[in-house]
Amino acid sequence: MRKYLFTFLLAIVVGFFLSSFFINQYDSYTGIKVSGLGEEVYFVQYGVYSSLESMEKETIALENYVYNINEGMYYVYVGITNVDDNANKIVDYYKNLGYQTIIKKYEVTNTKFLEELTNYDNILKETNDKTVIASLINQILIKYEEVVING
Repeated sequence: MRKYLFTFLLAIVVGFFLSSFFINQYDSYTGIKVSGLGEEVYFVQYGVYSSLESMEKETIALENYVYNINEGMYYVYVGITNVDDNANKIVDYYKNLGYQTIIKKYEVTNTKFLEELTNYDNILKETNDKTVIASLINQILIKYEEVVING
């Protein structure tokens, strides 16, 4: 019985330290925070760059964007939506400006941002005015940076 008690206590201690390690790794992650508890959101990706300098050089003409650092690469996003048709509308908007973009899907768990995004998406769904689309894209990116990134 004593030899099982030592094994049991050792397993608890090791489990405690491993769980602490994994939780700390998640809290220090610098990328887009995702988990299985969120809502699927479409990110319109403009490009991927190997350095901050090259990213800043290539995005100088963009009015607004957000970026994510993952494994040393800088991923630049120029639009966010939770509606598939709106994602295509954003891609078409940038295509008309001469930019090539692609759509990526991520799960976002920040409920405050998701509520704001739903409000913006409802307006975006109803318009085809390029000025309104540009304004909504910028507002969404500003809100994402304010609530999720700097949150």
